[in-house]
Amino acid sequence: MLRVLHLAHRHVSVTLLKDQLQKESQDHHTWVFVGAGAEHGAHDHWSLKPSDPLPAAILNQHWDAIMVHRMRFPTPKWLLSLPEGPFVLWASWGDDYFRVFPALSKGIILPKSRLLLGALLKFSVTILAVIQNVRNVCLPRSWKVTPRDYELAAMKRAHAIANLFGEDFIAKNHLPRIPEHLYGSWYNAVPKEISDVEASRDPEGPILLGSSASTTANHADFLFDHAAVLRAGNRELRMVLVYGSKRYARAIRSLASFLLGDQVNCLTKRLSLREYHAYLSDCPVVVHYHIRNQNTGNIVLSFLLGQRVLLRADGLAHRFFSELGFIVGDACSSPLDLSPLGNADREHNRSLALAQFSDGAIMKRYARFVADVQQSRL
Repeated sequence: MLRVLHLAHRHVSVTLLKDQLQKESQDHHTWVFVGAGAEHGAHDHWSLKPSDPLPAAILNQHWDAIMVHRMRFPTPKWLLSLPEGPFVLWASWGDDYFRVFPALSKGIILPKSRLLLGALLKFSVTILAVIQNVRNVCLPRSWKVTPRDYELAAMKRAHAIANLFGEDFIAKNHLPRIPEHLYGSWYNAVPKEISDVEASRDPEGPILLGSSASTTANHADFLFDHAAVLRAGNRELRMVLVYGSKRYARAIRSLASFLLGDQVNCLTKRLSLREYHAYLSDCPVVVHYHIRNQNTGNIVLSFLLGQRVLLRADGLAHRFFSELGFIVGDACSSPLDLSPLGNADREHNRSLALAQFSDGAIMKRYARFVADVQQSRL
């Protein structure tokens, strides 16, 4: 039986994995979450403030493996405080390598969105690269330790990385050291409770744009690129702006209202899960205009609901889901296919989502991880 330490930020996907491993794994798992304060709960569950060091009970324990869920402050610093020796797995989220390697972020924010972010004084990852270069040139060496330095140092400790693209990890060539093992993602994108709600079949039903007020979602570019078509078709445009930057959400809401008037419907308050699914299911079509890999769980939810999903053909998500065999459209095409998905295509996407993102698929990856840990101990 392996003793596995998890260093994690709180997220619904991480919680689902925690519950799954607790139920189906034969190994002993201890979790340390970034939280509000020092707390040791039942079932080897710790909660620490970001500024807290790891307690002696964690530092002095023998671990066969350590999993870092999201390589962002403070988990890299916590990992570096532990003795070397255990097998280290980095279960990435996406944002934990896009921000560390600015070269990956070139072009992910489209021109109109970049102008909007500049007007809002929202600094992009590109600006981060400039700041890093200025720091390296101008500051004394003793002042140069930043969260990014801890992240890079912690990445060197990783023996394996679990990521959306598996062996074809998009950050591979930017890593300080390429690990021996690359797994598929450890996070199950299928909700714990699968809704029985089905997407509308109304050919004139609302169009859903994105799933949050994410600054990399390129809302402004979609609005300017397709406002004329939406106005001509008199189609309602819905946007979920509850999550993400409030300042950005207000700007997008104002811009959409300016371009589309009363055709815009923005969700700005949290709903119950049932109400949220009902809000989404009114829309036969969902459009994601991002280029960076993000919104995986929301896209899978759209497949389960039976929505037509349009993704940018130059985006990483389009490549990922297309290669898996999902039926996805191109959000950059002209004209856009805004018709409801047919019965056969709905069933195809739903069945494929349940197969590709099942608990069984996650446990197969976990079994490979266990075998690799055991091999490393020989």
